[in-house]
Amino acid sequence: MGILRGFLRKGNFAALRFQSRPAGSFVGQEIHGFIVKRVEDIPELFIKSTVLSHIKTGADYIHLARDDSNNVFSIGFRTIPTDSTGVPHILEHTVLCGSQKYPVRDPFFKMLNRSLSTFMNAMTGPDFTMYPFSTQNDKDFRNLMSVYLDAVFNPKLEKLDFLQEGWRLEPENLEDPNSKWIIKGVVFNEMKGVYADPQSNLSQKIMNTLLPSHTYATVYGGDPLKIPSLTWEQLKNFHRQFYHPSNAKFISYGNIPFENHLKFLDEEYLSKYDKIDRAAVVPLEPKWTTSRRIEVESRNDPMAPEKDKQTTVAVSFSLNDASDPLESTILQIISQLLIDGPNSPFYKSLLEPNIGIGYTPVTGYDAHSRNAMFTIGLQGVKTEDSEKVIEVIRTTFEDAAKNGFPTERIEAVLHKIELSIKHQRSNFGLGLAMGLTPPWNHEGDPLEFLKVNERLSRFRNQIKENPNFLQEKIRQYFIDNTHQLISVMSPVVDYEEKQLSSEQSLLKSKIDSLTKDDKEIMLQEALELNKKQKHIEDISVLPTLLIEDIKPMLEKTTLDHISIGDTNVQVCLQPTNGITYFRAILSAKNVPDHLRMYVPLFCSLATEMGVKGLDYRQFDQEVQLRTGGFGVGQHISEEVSSVMKYEDGIMIGSHCLDSNIEHMFKLWSKIFLDLTLSDVGRLETLVRGMVGDYINSLVRMGHAYAMGGASSCLTPVLNIRESTEGLTFIRELRTLTESGKFEQILENVQKVAKIILSDSQTRCSLNCIPTSRDLAVKSLENFLTSINLEKSDSSRFVVDRSTFKPASQWTYNILPVPVNFVSKAVPTVPFSSSDFAPLRILCRLLSAKYLHTEVREKGGAYGSGAVVGSHGALQFYSYRDPKGLETLEVFNKSLDWLIKANIDDQMLLEAKLSVFQKVDAPVPPGSRGSRFFVHGISDELYEKHRTELKQTRRDDVLRVAEKYLNTGLCGVSVLGPQTDKVTSDNRWKIF
Repeated sequence: MGILRGFLRKGNFAALRFQSRPAGSFVGQEIHGFIVKRVEDIPELFIKSTVLSHIKTGADYIHLARDDSNNVFSIGFRTIPTDSTGVPHILEHTVLCGSQKYPVRDPFFKMLNRSLSTFMNAMTGPDFTMYPFSTQNDKDFRNLMSVYLDAVFNPKLEKLDFLQEGWRLEPENLEDPNSKWIIKGVVFNEMKGVYADPQSNLSQKIMNTLLPSHTYATVYGGDPLKIPSLTWEQLKNFHRQFYHPSNAKFISYGNIPFENHLKFLDEEYLSKYDKIDRAAVVPLEPKWTTSRRIEVESRNDPMAPEKDKQTTVAVSFSLNDASDPLESTILQIISQLLIDGPNSPFYKSLLEPNIGIGYTPVTGYDAHSRNAMFTIGLQGVKTEDSEKVIEVIRTTFEDAAKNGFPTERIEAVLHKIELSIKHQRSNFGLGLAMGLTPPWNHEGDPLEFLKVNERLSRFRNQIKENPNFLQEKIRQYFIDNTHQLISVMSPVVDYEEKQLSSEQSLLKSKIDSLTKDDKEIMLQEALELNKKQKHIEDISVLPTLLIEDIKPMLEKTTLDHISIGDTNVQVCLQPTNGITYFRAILSAKNVPDHLRMYVPLFCSLATEMGVKGLDYRQFDQEVQLRTGGFGVGQHISEEVSSVMKYEDGIMIGSHCLDSNIEHMFKLWSKIFLDLTLSDVGRLETLVRGMVGDYINSLVRMGHAYAMGGASSCLTPVLNIRESTEGLTFIRELRTLTESGKFEQILENVQKVAKIILSDSQTRCSLNCIPTSRDLAVKSLENFLTSINLEKSDSSRFVVDRSTFKPASQWTYNILPVPVNFVSKAVPTVPFSSSDFAPLRILCRLLSAKYLHTEVREKGGAYGSGAVVGSHGALQFYSYRDPKGLETLEVFNKSLDWLIKANIDDQMLLEAKLSVFQKVDAPVPPGSRGSRFFVHGISDELYEKHRTELKQTRRDDVLRVAEKYLNTGLCGVSVLGPQTDKVTSDNRWKIF
């Protein structure tokens, strides 16, 4: 659950058979209270679409039939807030807290453990709210559909749920009414976390200011200073106004026939309503006659590499009606031409001069609102350079309008889109539902948005008929467009103090307005909520799958292992839709410790520096024209039988149309044989961009960094990952950037490159269709012969770190944010251990039955959980948590709770179902066989693990809990605001 910051904007499409429609389906036909409005094929997506309307209520429905077992259902409503109390966001949370048919606390979260769903969530957008799920199981689909529909149409909306999810006032200590009173609430704390991220705050300010005349002037997720103005009655009124079938849009997708969906929907819900007027579409924003400017304050960032470069400058434009599919496609293409990759004009003018550290995250084309928006911005700028950046942006648009784009650049962007049509992903249907919802919400034609080939064909014709077409569009939308906003965000010294003062003033005004009777009522409500949260209720009314609903066995993947010279190669023949997927793992075990931190830098630079005969711009152009992009990343994979042994390597990968296989491998050969690592200025640009990306991720991914820090003291794999991906690496990278010693960085990267590209060993994998096998293998053979790496003496490049000594560690990382990210980790076992399966079940029990109640419901954190990995650690975590160190005590009491809890068969079943959601998650053809290639887990070993999961008993869970949870050895890591509680405790290492 949460506010929506972005959708999948383009599809990943499989070459699949058409799914048949119901027999006799035709326009005008009535099916279970619906009338068929349109029936169309979308051949490039292998979809047969049926558009329907509910006769009695006018509800809209689209079914997208496709030969895909990962079926999707989504309910969407147009929701138009008129203030910043976050009412649509809080309502999205609250409707999932119980309904008439399922009158239990939080049926949504409970269904997460009674289902085999591949996705369950709910999202709030600027003017819509949607509730999607996906599953591969027919029975599960019916169960989830029932729970979702009853939640949105018949929610209980009890006051206690509003207080829990939205906001409430209560004493910090419920047993002492005279203790300090505080504001709590899940959404309240979530939005405090969102507002703690300067770039998220800027994004919100831009929308509010650029589109100010209607709903986009509000904070749809909720402003923490406005949320406490929302009342329970206002919440219920909002539901009555917008959650009506006449205002609903339904999407179903996949290979389950949709007649039964319609029958259930009509008989159980829609037939009970009469038609009302649908909520009005948000009008187009009136055009400005002159540009405007805002100044935004932000916090100082202690992680910034240069303290005097913390300003962000952005220029934003109100563009087209987002319900227009062709114009939206044209502007998406123009956006990519302007900003993507080293050949783009803004990359050259804004990033390469190193006047900032990278684009602001809001940069690009955004069509979630009725008026689409485009923003170009630079972060990490000196305040005095703000006007310079604005001028550079203006002149770059002028140059683009004058000179246009080279033909090969346009072709590269179109190739990327066309390749994405054929590239397959397991969540394709979900991406369709998310991508269609915003334009359909604005009454755009959803089927027109699916016709990718038709729009690309029209685009090609337009640029053919008018060579200046793109230049004219740039002039129309960016040069002559007076509806533009300049935003300058700069840090102020007392920003945190101002925010704290505002929150304290709000709290004081709330408390001062209360009578003695008001306080007593609030105290009783808080006590009642606390009692409700502790109450163990009967949830048997909720539908559930059974152990028999889990697939007896997974379908095995046929792998062909061959040798090309001295190199081991895995070949997997799959229906990849005419695309060949290549992966290789290069040994990195010879990289010395003092160069280890430069390995991730090498990975980021390897495809971005150019090769002999092709500078980095030309090389990028070739990659984009011939492939779906080149990837290089660290590969640190623990052995299945020992957490003290791991494969130390670099993984490279790419995919291309079968017609480009030879070209793809020739480009990889150039990296291995002719990589040029000599341009210090280019390296500086890339490293500064890395720093910016890492800094932007701290608030969004704080729990992941806390988990990495907590577990880094327990196993060698986790220790290396922290030092090369975690906070330790970010600090070292920031220090390097501050020093300005880019020549030294380049020298060390060159040393790593020589070890990896010249003195290394490799193993490879190919996924392709049978008719492309010979060409793919021959091209790979030519590639391997040309690069002539060392002879491979094994199938995996294993490092034995049995000398690693686990030790307890406590770290506190001070961040200027009002929420915490807390983690505790304890050592466990590798994948092949018989204890690994019950440990996974244990984690789901703790997450669903204990931590959710204690950390989220009672503590007010946005998220929490426990996970165990094959890396050898069990990790507790909390996300956007107001409690901080108090949450550690909750983690510490996990074993006590488990011993006292009555773990019955149903709880055990639910934990197993939840685990199997990931264990049996769909794998697209291009990735099949990767589990063995990447991690060394064979189908036989994986099936053994599945059997152990199914056979896990209560005693097994208790045994592993007692064995691993309280051994005394642990790692703890917290990211959060400064507190005196840790400075007086010398266990803590403070950063």
